[in-house]
Amino acid sequence: MVYCLGGRQNRCIAVKLGGRGDVTDSHKLWEVNIGANVTSPIYYDGHLYWASDKAIANCLDAKTGEAVYRKRLNTRARIYASIVRVGERLYVTTRDQGVVVLDAKPEYRELAVNTIETDSNLMNASPAISGNQLLLRTDSYLYCIREMNNQTQTGEVN
Repeated sequence: MVYCLGGRQNRCIAVKLGGRGDVTDSHKLWEVNIGANVTSPIYYDGHLYWASDKAIANCLDAKTGEAVYRKRLNTRARIYASIVRVGERLYVTTRDQGVVVLDAKPEYRELAVNTIETDSNLMNASPAISGNQLLLRTDSYLYCIREMNNQTQTGEVN
């Protein structure tokens, strides 16, 4: 199965892999007019999750394409970073309001909003995960946030 999001038509489609020739009618499972021009979705536990560039958190049923939730995030800026999942958490990086942490479940539940108080630069990049480290980049700094013994440490790199 391939899930494709994007284009100026703002849509999402699901396509079954395989086949020969024109498989448009036989392999396209669903298509919906919910999408994003910039960000990419993740698949987790039968659902697609993403935050559109228009700052709307989305969850679709991956089998049917049915919208489970669509929720506007608390930002006035567009979102350029793709959503990231770590365990049961989804991380949505906004450009101007920090990182929104959502429960990785098919009901919208905001767990936290994390900001870096000393840095007013925009965040445009998707977070990177390495072991127990979350790497975040603003326009001026790279941050490494890691969990150690249920406590969080932050390091800053110019």
